[in-house]
Parts: sequence; C-alpha cells; structure tokens
Amino acid sequence: MKIYRIEANLLAPLALKRDRQSDRSETVRSIPGTTVRGALANAYLQQHGEVDSVFHRLFLDEAHCRFGPLDPGPHFFPATVSACKRFSKDHPKVDQLWFRAAQHLTGNCLAESVHQRFRQCHVCGTDMKGHVGFWEHRDSQIAERDDEQHQVSAHVGIDRGTFTAADGMFYTLEAIAPRDDAYDLIGWIQLTDDARLDLDRLLHEEVGVVYLGHHRTRGYGKVRLTIGEDNLGDGMADNQSGGWQQWSDAMIQFVRDVCVTSDAESTTDRRRTVALSASRDFLFSISLPDGAILVDHLLRYTADPAAMIDWLPPLPDPARLFPVDERLAAALPGGGTLQCVAAVTNEQLLRGWNAAHGLPRQDEWMVARGSVYVYRFQGSQEDRGDLHRRLTELAAAGIGLRRNEGYGRIAVSDPIHSTLALQETPQ
Repeated sequence: MKIYRIEANLLAPLALKRDRQSDRSETVRSIPGTTVRGALANAYLQQHGEVDSVFHRLFLDEAHCRFGPLDPGPHFFPATVSACKRFSKDHPKVDQLWFRAAQHLTGNCLAESVHQRFRQCHVCGTDMKGHVGFWEHRDSQIAERDDEQHQVSAHVGIDRGTFTAADGMFYTLEAIAPRDDAYDLIGWIQLTDDARLDLDRLLHEEVGVVYLGHHRTRGYGKVRLTIGEDNLGDGMADNQSGGWQQWSDAMIQFVRDVCVTSDAESTTDRRRTVALSASRDFLFSISLPDGAILVDHLLRYTADPAAMIDWLPPLPDPARLFPVDERLAAALPGGGTLQCVAAVTNEQLLRGWNAAHGLPRQDEWMVARGSVYVYRFQGSQEDRGDLHRRLTELAAAGIGLRRNEGYGRIAVSDPIHSTLALQETPQ
C-alpha cells in the first residue's frame, strides 16, 4: 500500500458536532477518517446503487484502503509537547518526552535546573503547559499551523404544523469556514494501486465534490477532495534504521548530559549516571498521531499496545516504577530484551453515527491522538536488526481496530521529539 496526501477545499461551511448531545453544537477541529469514508461510500452507492467488489475494496477491506482524518495541518503535536502559558503562539515550544524518560531512567532524581529547563518557558520563565495543535514544515523549520476559521450563525426552528418560527427554537450553529489558502484541511490516504484507480474514477465522476458533516440541507458541507500524485511511501514508516539509530544515540547522549548536570549540582553522594551504551542499548518511541482503539484478548479497552503486539513488553506497574531494571521485560525471538521506559497517554471517547441504519454507532474508548510510548532494547547489533524489521512491519501495518478509518497509525521515533527537546522552535 502507498500513502498519498489528500487535500480538502471547503466550498461551503462545514459543521460536524463534537458531541451528539451538544446543546451549543460546537464543531470539531478535524474531520475523522470515518466521516470521509462514509461520504465517499455514500457517493459510490448513489452512482452504482449496490455493494459490489469495488465497494468492498474501497470501504470495507483495510488491506486495500485506509482513510486518515482531515486536519487543519499536516501533523499533530504529540502529547509531550508543552508551550508557554502566557504566549503559547509566540514563545518556543518544548518536547518533554526525553525529559520524562530520563526521569524514569535516573529514578526521578534530576537536578532542579533540568526540571526548569523543560517546565518553564525559555523566554519569560512562565510555567509550561500541555499544548494541542497542528504543525507543518515551513522554511525547513517546525511551525504551528494557523487555526482554522470558525463561523457562528443563528437559526430559528420551524414549527411543522404552522410552518412558522417555533417558540423557543432559536439556536446557533458553529462551522469551519472556507478560507483563502492552498487548502482548508489536509490528511492522508493509504491505497493499493487498484484501489487508487477505483477512487480516482469515483472522484472524477463526482468532479471531486463530496458532502461532509451535518446540516447539508442548509447548504453546509460541500467539499472538494484532491488526492496528490506523489507517493509518500510504501508504508507509514520513515526509516529508517539509520534515522532510528541517530534518534537513539542522541537520546542516550541527552540522558548522560542531564545526569552529569544533576551530579554536578548534587549535595549528596548519590550518583545519577545511567549505564546506557550505544552499542548495547537502543531507545525508540512508538507514537499514535491519529489515536488507536486497543483491546486485549477479552476485547476490553486498554492503553497498552502489548495487549495487541505480543513481542512488546507491558506498561510498568505504577506502584513499582523504580528501579527501571526490575521492570518486566519481553524477550524477542530474534534475541535481546525490551522494556517500557515511559508512556504519555490519554483516553478519549469515540462516538459516531451510522447513516445506513440511521442510528448512533457504539461508543468506544480509544487511546487519544498524540500518545507516545518509549522502549529500551538491550541486545547485540545482530539482535537489533530483527527489532528493526519488526518495527518496520508494525509501522506499515498499524495497530488496533478500525484501521481503515484512520485509527492505529504508527510513527516510530518521531523526529519532532529530538528537534524540540534540545532547541527552541523558530516561529
């Protein structure tokens, strides 16, 4: 399967409620892959009138087609990124993943200056807070994508008996407004060559126009979709092994440096140096930029990827975090062992609507977008090759349920962590 960029230009405002029970009708910031898939499936059925092999390939078989979300920007900030409380847009952002991993590896004994470096703004000294948003590469730098434009319109409900304004039925509707830009929303789509031809044919017949979201009878939701011609890769991995190795080496050096700083400022004899060796240890992260629906063997929702990937180690017991060396480790069949160093996750309630049945979909719990896990591999260089192969396959296949709707995409050792951990972000 190949990855293509998909751009959406709004031909009318787009409204999609955040919550089925929302009284204020607040709209979402991004459009789930489920909605994109449903809109295209509806267009296909209107053209062909029945479910055939092409419909099955495009909308039901995740081995042929996967629809990612449409977002205001091409990338979503990981949950480890923090920004200045006072000037989140103007002051540089910091990624805390390496700092959190160093806390675990050193037994939570880092110096106060290291804490201030990652918890206070470099410019004004204000405390940092978690930051949610979208970013893009601009002039070879990481820059936050401008917020999408929202509009709020007032509506009056109509009494179906008198066909006049109904008493007490005045309400507001929030929507994403079109703007003068190259695109309004951007995302990704993963296709086989056959599925790409089928989808191109569908969009050509629809002149690229589909309808998304709510209130389409009022003129909302008209969107033109454009699929890029450039293949962004044969899988979701970036590779790979060379970049992953550089990421690991830089993180190992970072941990050593903060240990040296902590030891220099320490007034006790306790040493914080961690026995990490670039030849023996390999550190990597697994990120979920679009979230994932993870379940264990009893179909219970979980935040632990080990429930679905048998060669990954389990998350550490919160009551027995230290020392790290005593945590449960997974032995890989190809040699070496894996331990989970740290995890930054959150849960999110996933809701939807089944247009075919005219009923709500079953609510599900998912691991929220931007969640990150850090692992430590210990083994020889030959053993590391087997791990790289497994990570490449995992990044290409994804993880969890409903992957054809964009959930479960994997990013291994995302470069944004190393970029923001050691330097300020140019704005």
